[in-house]
Amino acid sequence: MVMELHVWGKPEELAIISPNCLIISWYMSLTIPLDKFKIITSSNNNISQNGELPVLRVEGEQYNGVSDIIRYLVDQGYDLNSGLTKEEKALNDGISIFLMDKFNIITDYFIFLNKLNYENYTRSIYGQYLSFPLQYNTPLGYRSQAKSNCSRVGLTVEDKTEVEEEMLQNVPTVSKVQQLKNESLIEDKLIMKNSLTNMKCLNLLDSYIEKLFNLHKELGTSPKTTFFNSLSTADLILLSHLFIQTNDKFPDQFIKKFLDLKYPGWLDGKFNIFNEKIKPMINQIKLESPGFNDSPNLLNFIRYALI
Repeated sequence: MVMELHVWGKPEELAIISPNCLIISWYMSLTIPLDKFKIITSSNNNISQNGELPVLRVEGEQYNGVSDIIRYLVDQGYDLNSGLTKEEKALNDGISIFLMDKFNIITDYFIFLNKLNYENYTRSIYGQYLSFPLQYNTPLGYRSQAKSNCSRVGLTVEDKTEVEEEMLQNVPTVSKVQQLKNESLIEDKLIMKNSLTNMKCLNLLDSYIEKLFNLHKELGTSPKTTFFNSLSTADLILLSHLFIQTNDKFPDQFIKKFLDLKYPGWLDGKFNIFNEKIKPMINQIKLESPGFNDSPNLLNFIRYALI
């Protein structure tokens, strides 16, 4: 029995647009023998019952999302948290729920709502994973989901058309020169609004990290290390989000700059965990391309839409 994990990415690398795909890829590399599973960078969310990757396929059965997949793997004896006490497992579950909720908001904003990151990385990277014309609609769909998720905590952004309506209401465009001037004013206002929303995002992130620091204090562990004496799923969740939020492929590094200034050495400590415990294992896995039926092409998109 060889398990198939379907994730976002290319045969050369896992994508950095889905923390959940990173979490499960790392989890499986740490707990399961290499000959028992393979990671397929299908980048096809249509194969999922909830419209999201990752998806795990096992002998005709399918498991969707982080919780569903980990629950199945634990039932099969692949439990990353097996070294934790009963009390620690309960704490780990609580921490995981907190991280999956709060840090997902920050990552959603960073990837899909931050103006520089979305326009200069996120929107275009889907062209490497999806065929025409799917690469256009998919990021728009995820951006819409991110807007809804982030609005729960007051992180809201305006699109260009909304700012146009605000600035140009009752001001007719009388010439090409005036139109170009208006375009420049709109762009300047969008950049200013983006900076203000970045600050809101950092304030939220700061409050979440303070809670983690207080938790480490109660547990008697250093914030620069794992939550418990051994690596847990909560560690993987936190690391996956930090891995994306500070990745230098994104042009706006406002989160990394803030963390380095406010919490010097914290990121280094966290990424030491990644480099020592996770990276050596994930590097042993050869990512595979999908077969035609799992590829994100227009024909399959239509086929799944008709099912």
